[in-house]
Amino acid sequence: MPHILVVDDDRTVRETVKHVLLDSGYQISEATNGLEALEMIARTRPDLIILDIMMPELDGLEVCRRIRADPYYAKLPIIFLTSKDRSTDVAKGLNVGGDDFVSKSAIRIELPARIHALLRRIPGGSLDLESDHIVHGELRLHTVLLEAQLGERRVELTPIEHRLLHYLMTHAGQPTATDQLLQDVWGYHPGTGDPKLVRVTIARLRAKIEPHPDNPQYLLNIRGRGYLIKD
Repeated sequence: MPHILVVDDDRTVRETVKHVLLDSGYQISEATNGLEALEMIARTRPDLIILDIMMPELDGLEVCRRIRADPYYAKLPIIFLTSKDRSTDVAKGLNVGGDDFVSKSAIRIELPARIHALLRRIPGGSLDLESDHIVHGELRLHTVLLEAQLGERRVELTPIEHRLLHYLMTHAGQPTATDQLLQDVWGYHPGTGDPKLVRVTIARLRAKIEPHPDNPQYLLNIRGRGYLIKD
């Protein structure tokens, strides 16, 4: 049973999330602020974190930064909770390493599906591959571990970065539009999902695998057609 840590200073929000996820069969822990969340992560080792952005003590953005900087917990999937009137928080959350986001007004409708989609992408779960590596030139992606290698340099990936890179490498040379990536990688229904999810994750991947991220050699954007790994 996957263990989810819910971090929000609003008790009503925590209770709503808790009831929705308990009904979906998850084990739930709760934290009321960022400092408590970091302590609980070390103590309970959750499988996924649902994280509010605006909190006392330590906000969700800083919590996410610290998680991504810690080699023991850097690969934890993170879903940010956002308010309807704070759409700018979405980009901030993705830029510091969030994997997805759900509006607080859509918790009952969207949250279980977003958690399921994120957890099933973790290597060793949904990936059923004959080989443990995919190779294109000097770029190697481990299909079981959350890591890639460029020449002699090894880089660690988050679950969503791994899934996106895996998808593009198994479709090398084929441009894929943003909307299609939202469907095939994030699991959104056609016409839904925020394109920022793709743009920010692409930028994070380039920062990790490209020798010169501003002049990418591997992960290209073909205008009007989409993203691809150069074949």
